[in-house]
Amino acid sequence: MKPATSALVALTALNLLNYLDRFVVAGMVEPLKKAFGADDADIGLLTSVFLVSYMLASPLFGAMARSLRRTAILGAGVLVWSVATVAAGFAGGFGALLASRAIIGVGEAAYATVGPSILGDWFPPQRRSTVLAIFYAAIPVGSALGFLVGGLVSESLGWRAAFFIAGGPGLLLGLLCFRLTEPVRGAMDEPAASSGAAMQSAPTVTTVRNGRREALWTLATNAQWMWSVAGYTAYTFSLGALAVWMPAFMQRERGWSPESAAITFSGIVVVTGFLGTIAGGAVDARLARGRAAPSLVLCAITALVAAPLLMIAIATQDRTMCIAATGLGCFLAFVSQAPINAAILNSVGSDARAFAVGMSTLMIHVLGDVPSPWLVGKVSDATGSLAKGLGLVPIGFAAAALIWGVGAIALRRRP
Repeated sequence: MKPATSALVALTALNLLNYLDRFVVAGMVEPLKKAFGADDADIGLLTSVFLVSYMLASPLFGAMARSLRRTAILGAGVLVWSVATVAAGFAGGFGALLASRAIIGVGEAAYATVGPSILGDWFPPQRRSTVLAIFYAAIPVGSALGFLVGGLVSESLGWRAAFFIAGGPGLLLGLLCFRLTEPVRGAMDEPAASSGAAMQSAPTVTTVRNGRREALWTLATNAQWMWSVAGYTAYTFSLGALAVWMPAFMQRERGWSPESAAITFSGIVVVTGFLGTIAGGAVDARLARGRAAPSLVLCAITALVAAPLLMIAIATQDRTMCIAATGLGCFLAFVSQAPINAAILNSVGSDARAFAVGMSTLMIHVLGDVPSPWLVGKVSDATGSLAKGLGLVPIGFAAAALIWGVGAIALRRRP
């Protein structure tokens, strides 16, 4: 197997485990509430504390990746998050569980920051949407497995066993990461693209080498990066809240059994998420060809249509309608995964790529899915209705559509 293919296979498998460990908590909200005497805001805090450490660590790993071997950072991150997931199964109190989730965030930050930059150096810009579609297709599969492991295993064997099963495979795969081949930085970038809107690489590479402050200023004045990340933040706000709370909503507000909620929502996520991510990458590769504006248009349209569909899913009392609206809304939401990440990768040069991904990770989480699970929980506690809390989800998708749409217009008007 070629090194580039090996990297894609390994990183995609790890992305699956990444999201399995991340969302295993969402599948066992009710058992954890009973075990620790927690309320909805506390459960939302488990996701928020994970994301706080994740977002704070991401820029640090992005900076480290400029000078250190990225595959080593990758392996270390996988081992850290896997050990912490297993350790969560031994938690004797809610504080210990919070601490384990925070450590998981650090490990996943190392992986999520350097992983896309490695793929960016193995494949040329024209193929990155397709490659990233494969890579990000693991998100719905891993998330669905997290819901299933959390829901079914905790129901039959207990919540501690769910953490053990979720964290175990990463201990082996983390060691294998150290054997992956490190790609040559910028080997797949086209020199002619450095002066175009798609890459803008020359000034970015120079400022990153001069220092972090200059690198931050370069990103802040990079229109493609800013518009992409601003919309991605609103998108992440909604998707994060939906992933954490929808299984609990199906149980509590619609009367479904824990097994039925876990199987139904995980099935929706894995099917529509996989198909949506692959479809988004294929359409973007055909229409955008490395250009940001068409990518943002695609993201804007799908997010705009997803918003009312998810509003229907939350409001309806009909089970079939809820499943159909959730499924179609999730499909359209996942279409954005590959195009928006390709736009972020293509907005900078090879030396700045890991740093740009790290900073985008910081932004989408600090303003996105760090506050959203907690906010939904607070609204639910205050109103006695999880449906009212989840009403924030369609609003976030509508905001993402607006930002990406305006961004596409602004980028098209650039000289």
